[in-house]
Amino acid sequence: MVQVLRHYGYPFFFLVVLAESLGLPVPSFPLILVGAALAADLHFRLVTVVVLGVLAALSGDSVWYFLGKRGGRSVLRRLCSLSLNVDSCVSRTEDFFARNGLKTLLFAKFVPGLSTVASPLAGMLRTSYARFALFDLGGISLWIVSAVVLGLGFRNEVEWLIGWLLAFGKTSGVIVVVLLAGWLLLKWIERRRFFRTLERSRISPQDLQERLARGEDLVIVDLRSDFAYEEGGSRIPGAIHIPPRQFDLRHTEIPKGRPVVMYCT
Repeated sequence: MVQVLRHYGYPFFFLVVLAESLGLPVPSFPLILVGAALAADLHFRLVTVVVLGVLAALSGDSVWYFLGKRGGRSVLRRLCSLSLNVDSCVSRTEDFFARNGLKTLLFAKFVPGLSTVASPLAGMLRTSYARFALFDLGGISLWIVSAVVLGLGFRNEVEWLIGWLLAFGKTSGVIVVVLLAGWLLLKWIERRRFFRTLERSRISPQDLQERLARGEDLVIVDLRSDFAYEEGGSRIPGAIHIPPRQFDLRHTEIPKGRPVVMYCT
């Protein structure tokens, strides 16, 4: 990383921060931290690091803002498609944003996953770009400045860690790649296990419609977030609406002794 930063300088720094803001799995926060810690050695100016980081992050977030404004909820679902449960990811994000509003953007960069989905959600809600950019700039600035402060505060430790990795040469790179591959494999196994469990307990919309037509005494629970419930339009008559964040408090409203079907969109 240090050699790449020394060779390519500011353009590489800008592109990495932009790539993460666009949703690519690249670690820009550690890059900012290392760049700040080794600024003197790399001939970096901290002011330039902060300005480039802000511009790159805002550019990526703005792309998602306009995609969300144009594509609506489908954009959010595509972003959440990498999680174990797409519907849970969508409803959690919508509920979180509904409770905190644009203040979500002030700390979204510090929450894995939320940093990417917050921008298109702001666009979906038809927030003006001026207001979005104002709050987003505040959150981006806090995020970048915190990385710079950590880099300056732990400069000696960063230099020691870089030296330790360089001492192992290519072996250190292999170790990092193996650990990353192992983590990705574990997440893939968890995802497959989750979907196998889900398939055993899933009922299709057609099956549900047939059972309702036969007059079966089913309890239907609508688990959509308040935002999705109000914007979604279609509803199943007689369904009990319980947003996910209220489920622990309101689960007693579900009648006992009858088959229960839960759904969201």
